[in-house]
Amino acid sequence: MREKWKEMYRKSAAWISGMSLQKKLVFLYVVIILAPVLIFTWNISKNRFETSIHDARQESEYLLELEKMNIEENKEKIRRTAQIVVANQALTEFISQDEEHTVKELLDFKRSTFSEVLQLKYNNPAIEDINVYAANPDVKEMWPLLYDEDRVEESGWYQEVLEHDGIEMWRLNEAGGATQKLSLYRELEYPKDEHLGIVEITMLLTNFFPKVFNDLENSDSQLFVLDEQGSIHFQQRHSLLKDLGISALELKDHFYERTSGEKNQTMMFTNKEYPFMVVSSYVEDLEIQLLRVVSLEEIFLEKNQLRMVIIFGAIVLVILLSFITHGLISLILKKLHLLIESMKKVEKGDFTVDVDIQGKDEIGRLSNHYRNMLSKINTLIAESVHKEAATKEAELNALKMQIDSHFLYNTLENIKMMAEIDGKYDISDALTSLGEMMRYNLKWKKDIVSLQEEVSHIRNYVDLMNIRLDQRLDVQMAIPPHLAGQDVLKMSFQPIVENAVKHGLQPVLHERKGLITIEVFTEEKDIKIVISDNGIGMDAATLQKLRDSLREGTDMSDTSNRMKTGSGIGLYNVHERVQLYYGKEYGLTINSEEGNYTEVIVTLPCLVLEGGGDLSA
Repeated sequence: MREKWKEMYRKSAAWISGMSLQKKLVFLYVVIILAPVLIFTWNISKNRFETSIHDARQESEYLLELEKMNIEENKEKIRRTAQIVVANQALTEFISQDEEHTVKELLDFKRSTFSEVLQLKYNNPAIEDINVYAANPDVKEMWPLLYDEDRVEESGWYQEVLEHDGIEMWRLNEAGGATQKLSLYRELEYPKDEHLGIVEITMLLTNFFPKVFNDLENSDSQLFVLDEQGSIHFQQRHSLLKDLGISALELKDHFYERTSGEKNQTMMFTNKEYPFMVVSSYVEDLEIQLLRVVSLEEIFLEKNQLRMVIIFGAIVLVILLSFITHGLISLILKKLHLLIESMKKVEKGDFTVDVDIQGKDEIGRLSNHYRNMLSKINTLIAESVHKEAATKEAELNALKMQIDSHFLYNTLENIKMMAEIDGKYDISDALTSLGEMMRYNLKWKKDIVSLQEEVSHIRNYVDLMNIRLDQRLDVQMAIPPHLAGQDVLKMSFQPIVENAVKHGLQPVLHERKGLITIEVFTEEKDIKIVISDNGIGMDAATLQKLRDSLREGTDMSDTSNRMKTGSGIGLYNVHERVQLYYGKEYGLTINSEEGNYTEVIVTLPCLVLEGGGDLSA
């Protein structure tokens, strides 16, 4: 998959490179202007859409809470009425009497208790009916209050009320139309656990759910009641479901498919081309769901219109800028084509062409630099002829030097043989060391040598120094065999050893033998070459001054000053060469203790060349 993306990127880059300048600028406008505008439009419309959805959801939750407050208020009215009826002792005694009532008792009951109970209904117009179903067969029916329990024994709610054992039960009836009712049922017991009958308090759904059945809802939203039996109750005169092209049964099925069982939920649906939102709130006592269905068609339409307006404006802007750019580029390209034609002549070898393009703009400055370049080329061609002659002369001189160096090496070999014949082996050894050093110095074909070659040169140098120092100088080396091929700069260690002999060891050689130690080891990805001596060392002030000199010596003006004074220039040259070749993280570090030792640590990247040998000593 990654290779596929790389191939697509390569093809796209090649396609763009092949475009003309005008097309590239048009493409640039599309990428720089149109693409961000599209992203901006998408985000703006998305935020507007989410804000509208959020507002619609909050409005729905607010209306559902208002309706729940109305429901709680109506529930309290019904409960209070039922409690008064159940607590009416005269009614209870009348129903519980075992023998048949006399006419006088009936008349007294109707004038007093019967009228009091009915008065509850008249005092609260929202109450539709107050019905008492008596289980006592001796009680006569008195409409519209007192009825025989035999009338409701076959109803769907009768057995369920008895199972509630005196606890109130709410139920929405299954009748249709405007006579839909909600009823509260309570068992009438006296004394406790003795069934006397059932009290039923009813209220029309239009009164119980005022916001569900009123006409104040706008055409884009509507409230619904979904009861525990799965029936949906709503205002059918102005139903939103017709506009959404969905039936009440389909709405119920959609809700049950997506419900999570939470008390408050928000769901988004799309029926054919009509998007809508359902916000629900659960009423526990009644075990019903209040639903508010909101049409999102206008919100979606507004989002699409906003996107289209901004995108259309961006496209018009890009087209306008493209025409303007095309005209400006045409003026620029006219001068550029003159330069191209001139370059074609130069490509064929004619360096005498002249470009008559003036001006202070970019093309004018380019033409001026182009003329200067042609002039410089002509000058370089003339110089090249002279340099070629000088090169031939240098080659001859180099050949002469080569002959002279061979003559010198051969002469040293003859003197060495004469010394050996006379038995002067110390002179012979010195001449051998001198010859090796001369070959190493004069044979400078490359800057990089192996650690083995550089250390051999140090041995020859110490051998020659011992002639002058009466063999009072020793050198010890601890170099692992696998590091013998380490990549080092040629002549990078001799200045350090020479500095150690001159400044550290010579003052003490009359007292004790001098010792130079070279130790090599690796540290992570670097290699450390530690060159130490047992000389006089340095005090802290001198050491710090030398360290500062190395650290600050990267300034070339500072370098010239030290060259004049001779202060640490050898160490600095090695330090600078190491940093130039390998980077600023490498170089020299100096440690010293007055009267004991001085050590120089050379840090290099670990780059082992092939062919190194064992240098341990």
